[in-house]
Formats: sequence, C-alpha cells, structure tokens
Amino acid sequence: MKLLWRWNLLIITGFLLGVNFAPSGAQTKKQLPPPNCKDPQTTRDMIECGQRNYKEASQKLSSMNKQLQNKLSTSQRKRLVASHQNWLKHRDTFCAFEAGMYEGGTLEPTTRINCYARMTNERTQELNTWLIELNRR
Repeated sequence: MKLLWRWNLLIITGFLLGVNFAPSGAQTKKQLPPPNCKDPQTTRDMIECGQRNYKEASQKLSSMNKQLQNKLSTSQRKRLVASHQNWLKHRDTFCAFEAGMYEGGTLEPTTRINCYARMTNERTQELNTWLIELNRR
C-alpha cells in the first residue's frame, strides 16, 4: 500500500512539476502574421494599418508644428497653439461623427482611425503651406 501511495505521489509531483516548468514556447500564444497593408481584407488588417498610417501622420504633423513654431513670434506661436488645440477638438468630434455612421459595426473603428489619419495629413499640409510662406520672407 505504501508503495502504491508513493508511486501515485511521484506521478502527481512529476505532473505538477511538468505543468509548472513547461518550456516557455509551449505557453506562449501563437503569433499572428503581420497585417496586409497593401490590400487589407480583414477588420484586423484595416485597423492595424489605419493605426500605422495615423501614427505616421501624427509624427509628421508634430514635426511640421515644431518647424512652424520655430519661425513664429511669441504672439503668433500662442495663436498657433490655441488653433491647434481647437483643431484637435474639431478632428476628434468630426471623426466621432463620421465613425458614428457605422456605430456598433466593424466599420466604426476603421472609419475613425482612417478619419484621424486623413485629417492629420490635411492639417500637416495646411501648416506646410504656412511654413513655405514664412520661408519666403
């Protein structure tokens, strides 16, 4: 009886040790393939590609904003900052409206992120126009 009890204990201990110390690869989730941004077909691809586009557009806008601020007087810089804050509010509310047309559906998040990217690129172009004008002076 003692031998059977020890054998069961050994099996249970081995099982528990095996589960607790399994190789790390066995416990990780399967990696998803990268999104197809050339021809996104899935909602996941559309959202991730939209996020990439928005991040890139946001970085360009930030850079353009800094370049423009460096060319402005203190009073104009304050106006630009106030204008930019108002523009951000406008962008957010307009993109919420645009995405709301698909509220609750799979197109809602893709529409919102694509709206952010599009409007951010447009704002970058607007600021670039002013930067070009200032550089002519």
